[in-house]
Amino acid sequence: MRSDPHLSRREALKQLMQIALLTTAPAYALRVGAEEPHLTGANASAAALGYTEDSGSVNVDKFPQHAPAQRCANCKLFLGANSVGYAPCALYPGNAVNANGWCAGYVAR
Repeated sequence: MRSDPHLSRREALKQLMQIALLTTAPAYALRVGAEEPHLTGANASAAALGYTEDSGSVNVDKFPQHAPAQRCANCKLFLGANSVGYAPCALYPGNAVNANGWCAGYVAR
């Protein structure tokens, strides 16, 4: 990451997500076929990032950066094909996220 004193939190989060993806994706890609438990709001990271299984139900007052077309299946951190219902995500190791879900960690492909 660059050390820019004017780096926004959003840009810093994007850069951290990309680093996480590049360092963890190879290990998770091997497990794409494995059945992992579905992520829920009980997961502390999921709750902090506002994860929901339905992108259409995102609270836009709380997450104004959300756009209707954003969903896990078209996020860089989603480690499955667009056609699957659930797949691993680089943000939530050991869990599968809903392809139609969304969280504040979303990074467009």
